[in-house]
Amino acid sequence: MEEAAPALRAIVARAGNGEELSDDEARLLFRGVYILGGTRDTDVCRDLLRLLRRPESELDDLLGDCLTESMARIVAGVFDGDVDAFLSLVVDQSVDQFAREQVLGAATFLTWNGMIGRERMQRLLKAFHEQNLADDENHAWYAWQQAIALLGLRELAPLAYRAFDDGRIPDWMTERREFDEMLVDAEQRPEEIARFEEVGLGYIKDAVQEMEGTDYGYNETFDDLDAPLGTISIHCGATPNP
Repeated sequence: MEEAAPALRAIVARAGNGEELSDDEARLLFRGVYILGGTRDTDVCRDLLRLLRRPESELDDLLGDCLTESMARIVAGVFDGDVDAFLSLVVDQSVDQFAREQVLGAATFLTWNGMIGRERMQRLLKAFHEQNLADDENHAWYAWQQAIALLGLRELAPLAYRAFDDGRIPDWMTERREFDEMLVDAEQRPEEIARFEEVGLGYIKDAVQEMEGTDYGYNETFDDLDAPLGTISIHCGATPNP
């Protein structure tokens, strides 16, 4: 991984800067974020967060279903400890709703495992509701109510109930019953990481397996993922590290 990491970080930085990527480079980016997330490469965190601030159309073209299916586990893995930078993306209403949802999901997991302070997260969740930091039916609200439930923040439950009643969280997104069940489960099994993994939060355990069935999924065209990671950039058309 040490040989491949600079090339993978560089492509994330270029995408974060809004540079146009070739098809091979876009494929390298897609696969690279999985690999960097799986190896918990914290050096890429700042550039990845900058990438997630790109317009919705760019994120859709570059990341596809990686954004909605895996990004929470990827950004959790690369988290570099800069809580302010991490949470600033969550409260920024100009950021794509799915990017906000995924980063807030990652922040929820990182709060549970102690990397983000619980009181800091509580303040953010309370401010999110009080300042109405997302439009009604925005997917960031889904991650918001999920954070309250998964972290067992019973004292914030009234805010979640109000959000359900006000239509900020519609029934098609999730139901109040599901929130209540998740909250009770958190109170009964506070130390169980399985609660997070069941809803797609945690860390990337196997980059190849994670990519199966995605837009650039693992198939006969990408057998090089079984090769040493240092060769990936060669097969994707980028210049390998010396």
